[in-house]
Amino acid sequence: MKKQYFFILFLFLSVVGFSQIEGTWRLAPIAGALKVGPNQNDGSWYSTSMADVATRSCLFDDSITFAAGGAMTHYMDGSTWIETWQGANAAGCGTPVAPHDGVTNAPYTYSYNSGTGELTVNGVGAHLGLAKVYNGGELTSPAGAPSSITYLVNFSANTDTMNVDINFGVGWWHYTYVKSSIWVMANPNVTFKVNMSNYTGPITTGVFVNGSFNGWCGSCNPMTDMGNGIWQTTLPIPSGSIEYKFTIDGWNAQEEFTGGESCIDPINDNYFNRYLQFNSDVTLPTVCFNSCDPCLSVSPELVGTWKLKSDAGSLAVGPGQGNGSWWSNSLADVTTRACLFDDSIKFELNGTMTHYMDGSTWLEAWQGANPEGCGAPVAPHDGTTNAPYTYSYNSATGELTTIGVGAHIGLAKVNNAGELSNPANAPSSITYIIALSNNNNTLTADINFGVGWWRFIYEKTQPVVVADPNITFKVDMSTYNGTIAQGVYLNGDFNGWCGTCNPMTNAGNGIWEVTLPIAVGPIQYKYTIDGWNAFEEFNGGESCTDTINDGFVNRYYEVSADAVLPVVCFASCDACLSGIDEIGLDASIYPNPSTNFINISSETILNRVTISNMNGSEILSKYIGSKQYSLDIASVPAGIYLISLESENGKIFKTMIKE
Repeated sequence: MKKQYFFILFLFLSVVGFSQIEGTWRLAPIAGALKVGPNQNDGSWYSTSMADVATRSCLFDDSITFAAGGAMTHYMDGSTWIETWQGANAAGCGTPVAPHDGVTNAPYTYSYNSGTGELTVNGVGAHLGLAKVYNGGELTSPAGAPSSITYLVNFSANTDTMNVDINFGVGWWHYTYVKSSIWVMANPNVTFKVNMSNYTGPITTGVFVNGSFNGWCGSCNPMTDMGNGIWQTTLPIPSGSIEYKFTIDGWNAQEEFTGGESCIDPINDNYFNRYLQFNSDVTLPTVCFNSCDPCLSVSPELVGTWKLKSDAGSLAVGPGQGNGSWWSNSLADVTTRACLFDDSIKFELNGTMTHYMDGSTWLEAWQGANPEGCGAPVAPHDGTTNAPYTYSYNSATGELTTIGVGAHIGLAKVNNAGELSNPANAPSSITYIIALSNNNNTLTADINFGVGWWRFIYEKTQPVVVADPNITFKVDMSTYNGTIAQGVYLNGDFNGWCGTCNPMTNAGNGIWEVTLPIAVGPIQYKYTIDGWNAFEEFNGGESCTDTINDGFVNRYYEVSADAVLPVVCFASCDACLSGIDEIGLDASIYPNPSTNFINISSETILNRVTISNMNGSEILSKYIGSKQYSLDIASVPAGIYLISLESENGKIFKTMIKE
């Protein structure tokens, strides 16, 4: 009789287990939906961002269905994420490649053991997450696809979320799926920006964007005055094509085009409107009112002569901004491509731009070179044809636009629509996102060319020298239980980890501090006791530590200007807890780092959340009044911040990184 009960119980559990997985699933449209690291559910090596939900929408809209009878289908709607091992020149959206196309070798099957959490998909090409990942490795060719793959899965309490892990030998990939019944892919966000600084008429009620997407409604989509003449708004709009224009005070005044302008719709209907085709989030470049181009403006900090920095990584390309994982130049390239590194670009105060190539620059196959190498510049990218060029720079948005067919910085082939395959297709202008650093002596230029980002790093040929910024470090030793005989010290790569050369001052109440002049740039450091008798130890992955895989885990900070760093507890990224036992460590923020929002979770009702910058200035404060809260941080500039979470019992502090 016992055996019969056991069999019935086993059958019941198996049925319940299968019911969890049955249904249609898609990757969750959240940051970290795909991530990889050395341990299970560890995204320290790589993790998708919120922006990837849009740029990789062809992957996030793929669906996987597990039927009750053990059948599995993988629907890709004719497009999915393709990588170089599948024959793509660069990773991006494309037609699925067999056998990972959901068709070849279909139908697939699956088996699921609710007791062990093992989900096995059967059929060459059957997979979850990324096609390349299997048990023990990552594919280098579609021909190597295994006949089955086993994942470890677990479900949320309401069974609407499925967490998937797979060990591929050197680490773990993690995927987060949600059931399609609760999955919503929002309309892409389109950011419109217009510069009204050249408009001479009155603006009474504001600037508006009107278009085919809002029925040319007049005043239903007002723009925000961002200062410096820039007006901006972001709207969710269904993918496809739209016509639009900027108007003033509803329809009191509007842009008027004559037809034939580069940004005008190609439809011959006697209406001349701006035109856009899109299928993911897009931030449009700032344009001058009633023009396809930026308003002409200059800033003194940009004026001067610039050359590519003679370092490894001065030219780099990858899937994200500042990511050089696809290719970056080596230090040896500075010599082998000397004809490119000695080219100079000069920005004049009057808005003109010159590009001097000394009769030789780097040429590629699309310019007729065979093989690629140094050679005579090819028109129109020769610095002479169509010269003089002009440029426009908006210091508020960081947008630098080079104007003139052939005008460019970095590599001639790269533009906002892709990479050239013929010199004849050179655009009339190119817009880069730039950042000035190192006392305005270093210029970092980024450009999205559709499937990824190029980065170019320049430096001034005659640098301006100023004093190093003063950085104040503070550490709270009140929870340290060891002996402090000689004192607390600051050690880092800026002082050669010298031991006792930078002693800190005991400011009372357990706080030790020191102020040092430190050169602009990234630093690693930690707090130590009695020289090196004791020191902070981190595990890696903490929000304040470096991400460099060199076997050492230290605190990390990017020096850019004078700053007073927030007080942190010894061996912690956060402030020491005080008088808040009821909150304890149950209060958490996630995702961290974040781009647009953070979730706050606590077992105690929280009254208020406050975000302060590294100088202690309050950036944002909100009343919560609950245990769970989603805080919009889209308006907070990128950087490192201190978050205060308050309840009736006290407060705790967390460190947040805004990307």
